[in-house]
Amino acid sequence: MGSAGEKAETRKRLRKILVTLVEGHAFVVFKTGGDGRVEDVLYEGVDTRMFETMWVGMLVDELPRVTPMICGVCSATHHIASVKAVDGVRGVEAPEDAWRIRYMVNWGIHLNNQVLHPLVFGLPDFLPADVEKRSMLVLAKKYPELVKAGVKLMELGHKVVAVYGGRDIHPINAIAGGVARKPSGTEISKLRDLFAKHRGDLEVFVKTAIKIMEESKDKIGEYKPGYSYMMALAGENREYDIVNGRVRILDAKTGSVVAEFSDRTTEYLKYLKEYTVPYSYIRMVTTKWKAQSPREGTIHVSALARANIVKSYGVEWADELRDRLFEEWGRPLTHPLLATYLRVVETVAIYENISRELEKPLGDNIYTPPPRDTGEGVGIIEAPRGTLIHHYRGEEGKTTFVNIITPTAINAAAIEADLRGYFVGKKLDEMKDREVYAAAVAIARSYDPCMACATHAARLDKLPPLRIVIADENWRPVRVIKP
Repeated sequence: MGSAGEKAETRKRLRKILVTLVEGHAFVVFKTGGDGRVEDVLYEGVDTRMFETMWVGMLVDELPRVTPMICGVCSATHHIASVKAVDGVRGVEAPEDAWRIRYMVNWGIHLNNQVLHPLVFGLPDFLPADVEKRSMLVLAKKYPELVKAGVKLMELGHKVVAVYGGRDIHPINAIAGGVARKPSGTEISKLRDLFAKHRGDLEVFVKTAIKIMEESKDKIGEYKPGYSYMMALAGENREYDIVNGRVRILDAKTGSVVAEFSDRTTEYLKYLKEYTVPYSYIRMVTTKWKAQSPREGTIHVSALARANIVKSYGVEWADELRDRLFEEWGRPLTHPLLATYLRVVETVAIYENISRELEKPLGDNIYTPPPRDTGEGVGIIEAPRGTLIHHYRGEEGKTTFVNIITPTAINAAAIEADLRGYFVGKKLDEMKDREVYAAAVAIARSYDPCMACATHAARLDKLPPLRIVIADENWRPVRVIKP
């Protein structure tokens, strides 16, 4: 047992912030020195990781229907990444019509999520400093038309997933070799009419959201990037493609591509390294050529990374909005809070891609019978939050190996790096509760972290929403910070 003085010194050196975020919970842990200044910051996933082991022994063909259960927010993306990997295990290439349906599933959830994040988490952090309570409810009072338009767009995204994926949450339509069902002409016609009807809501949402962020440019510049690289999937010629193509890693300082690999093979293992750290249930990810610790080679994945890697969204308005950012903030774009801006930009590209697809006739060639039941497959696609990797092996139809790397797992080390960049050297005792809270969550929220995906479990006990606790070495609260 240490002396009272030693215990007091430990309490000064260890402070723990509890932050509840969308889909799960995380801690931000501060370590301070004898002078009270922050020396280190950790980003801690607090739930256990079990799903990958649970799926071993399951029928491989069941994985596209089961893996979306990881998450209720981006389940459709897991559905498409999973079936892409299962195609590899079963040695089959889905027909073009099936891929068009799969694309619509992922586009639909991207539309929903890229509107949801700014409304619920991103834009409230851009409200003026004199606004004490920052939430979507406050945002709705100040900008009611923005929130109304955004909710309609979110609903549209889920309708697309429901029509093309079988249901809006935890879709079931994609199967090995294609899809189980083609949407009816009536369903497609109704969607086409809805997208024509709500184009005005898209304009309201995009223009108002950008206006809010441009009025708070100083906040974007306040939080500097601490990560080293950016990564995203794009088409063979770096066109905007969130389902198929090549994965590229970009140097965050120079903007040059330093590595690229296939989206359907185990080649990713040559470039990415996963770490198990003692303080978190998230397996952190870095580049493999900087593999001494998870503090080197940190990678950022999100709409921000995609904006730097794709040459064009294929939609003039989206390209214009992104190019304005290049002119103002330089290239590559790296400030973490710009990710919220780029999510808004992506809503323009996604909305137009869906609208174009709804105008095209859809054929009936939606399935190719798989020729084998033993093999290995990888499916890498872009989730709303960034690059998602599913990797399976199967023998005689049963799953023998599962590895899933989620965007939040990749981003965890980058979040830590950004938090260190802002807090290290500061004295928390000299900061108001509101200042500590606002800075910590603004940085973390800019990544739109999904802890349920990253840790593959749900926390069952009840935690108060958006509460921050600074605790001693025995986790006894010594300071409570509320939003």
